[in-house]
Amino acid sequence: MTRDSTRFTASRRQVLKIGSGLAAAGLFTPFLASATRAEEEPITLLTWESYDEPEWIAEWEKANGTKIKPVIISSLDEVFAQLQSGAVKPDVVYSEASTAGRLKKAGQIAPFDLSKVPNVANILPGLNWKDPLSVDDTLMGIPLHWGTQPLQYNADVIKEAPTSWAALWDKKYQGKVTIFDDATVTIPMIALYVGAKDPFKLSEDEFGAVTKALRELRQQVRVVTRGFDDAANVYASGEALLGYCHNVTVVNTLKKKGLNAKYSLPKEGTPSWIEGTYVTPKGQRDIVYKFLNDTMSVEWQARFMKFSGSNGVLTPEAARKAGLTEEELKNTNILDSEDPAFKSNLVFFREPEDVERRIQIWNDFLAGTL
Repeated sequence: MTRDSTRFTASRRQVLKIGSGLAAAGLFTPFLASATRAEEEPITLLTWESYDEPEWIAEWEKANGTKIKPVIISSLDEVFAQLQSGAVKPDVVYSEASTAGRLKKAGQIAPFDLSKVPNVANILPGLNWKDPLSVDDTLMGIPLHWGTQPLQYNADVIKEAPTSWAALWDKKYQGKVTIFDDATVTIPMIALYVGAKDPFKLSEDEFGAVTKALRELRQQVRVVTRGFDDAANVYASGEALLGYCHNVTVVNTLKKKGLNAKYSLPKEGTPSWIEGTYVTPKGQRDIVYKFLNDTMSVEWQARFMKFSGSNGVLTPEAARKAGLTEEELKNTNILDSEDPAFKSNLVFFREPEDVERRIQIWNDFLAGTL
């Protein structure tokens, strides 16, 4: 299944201002192009919830005379489903770094022109982003942000932080577990749980162990969620107590609602990601790169971090100067990013040995035929 949404509901959103630095005139230098040409060539984004809020887009459109059309997706599998269907012809694709090779092979993305995005200078120096976002030594994208996919739990009920993915299989939580609908990012977590040597290069025996564990997990799961809001609603209603966290945005959303949501980094390792920003062959236009450069500005990144609780790409110092409080920084991973113990727990996604096999296993799981 796919979901094609050009906007998500604006009524539940609230624009977040960070001082006077977010005034359109200050943040965005207008693009020098005719309004007619801009109207004929809107920028279409294949994107995710919380990346491109309607207020921010309207602000940028007004300053630059170019329409932005976000198409919201909720899983990495859906990225490819949308592109292969031809229903969406984006200029920009936001997708995890491990998908760069697959996107390039499919002809869906083109080499990234780094010279047109000078704001990459704002990226956290310790973030090794060029290697994951390159294919055959060719840079295919830049990071919008990075993060972890930890074990999420309701701390009012689960008093002690779980230290292992095994908690998801604990019978006392049967019917109270969530995972999200994405083979690409869920199967590596299962692989870590079963002790696979490399969660992205499974042997036949390890594939068997992953399949068995996934089959056993099915009776534990209350719901397979799609999208951040879906997951947050399940926890807010009390239907779920713990699960594989789609994004720490979910935990931060629940905190804003007054719920005692927390997350832990299991001892087996925590799947982690770098969100790539890719440009399609159709998107190789100056105005597209202008938009991407603006999204890499300190002002845009800080607002994005403040709104979503995302790590963004900024250093702690830059984030503080842009208006983020210490409490807001504590809701991200960036304060921990230089801690060797933290870094050693992270398992960054890579292209797996057999994408189609993993998707088939996942589809069988969803259908109950695994």
